[in-house]
Amino acid sequence: MDLKSSITAVLILLAMLCCYSCFAKITIGVSSENGESLKYSRKQFQGELKSAYSCVINQLDSNYDVITVPQARLIKMLKNNEVDIAMPLLLLPTRDQFATRSATIYQVGYELISHSTDPDLSIENLRRQANLHGIVYKRGTGARTLMLKYLGINENEFLSHEHQVSTWQQAVDFVGKNRAAITALPSVIAKDIEPHHFDGVTRIKMPDHQLGLYISSHFAKSAEASIINDASKTCKEFR
Repeated sequence: MDLKSSITAVLILLAMLCCYSCFAKITIGVSSENGESLKYSRKQFQGELKSAYSCVINQLDSNYDVITVPQARLIKMLKNNEVDIAMPLLLLPTRDQFATRSATIYQVGYELISHSTDPDLSIENLRRQANLHGIVYKRGTGARTLMLKYLGINENEFLSHEHQVSTWQQAVDFVGKNRAAITALPSVIAKDIEPHHFDGVTRIKMPDHQLGLYISSHFAKSAEASIINDASKTCKEFR
C-alpha cells in the first residue's frame, strides 16, 4: 500500500470513529434507593427532585439510556466508567478522587437518628454513644461520612461497632431496637418511611448537604460533559 492509500485509509478510519462517537448513547445511572424523591419511569424523571435533574439532562443533544441500579453498584460502575453520569449523589471528597462532580444542584437536609432513652443530645454525648454502642448506615451512601463529620469523629477511624444495612429503613430500625446508637439519612427519604419506624428514636436536624451528579473520568473528556457542567449551574434548586 502506497503512502497516499495509507493516508486515505487512516482518514476513513477516523471518520468512522467520529461517526460512532456522534451516535453512541450516553448511559445515565440513577440510584434505586432514593425512595420517591427521584425515579425514572416511562422515560421520565419523577419525584421531588425531578425538576432540576430533568432540566440538566434535557440539555443533552445526544441520545441517552437510563438505568436504575442500587447505589453501591452505581458507585462501582462510575469508578469503572460503566456509566457516564451517576445521580443523585452527595458531592463528597472521596468521590472526587475517581469522578468529576457537577455544581450543587440541590441542598438537601439530613437527620441524625439517636435512641431516645438518652435525653442528652449534646455532640459530646452523641459521640460517646457512637463509640460505645456503634453506628449503622446504608451501604453505598455518604451517610457514614456525614454522621462522623457531624460528631467530630475522624472518617478514617474505625469504630468498634459498625453495621452496614441494605435499606434506610433498616438503619432506623437498628437504632430503634438499640442495636446501634446512631444513624443518619436524608430528610426526603425519611418522609417515605412509615412513622411507626421512628418510635423510640430522636430525630436531630443536621446541616444541609450538597447534592448533584457525577461524571465518569472517561465521559468528562467529551463535549457533552461540558454541557452537563454548564446546565448544573443554571438548573440548580435550593430548598
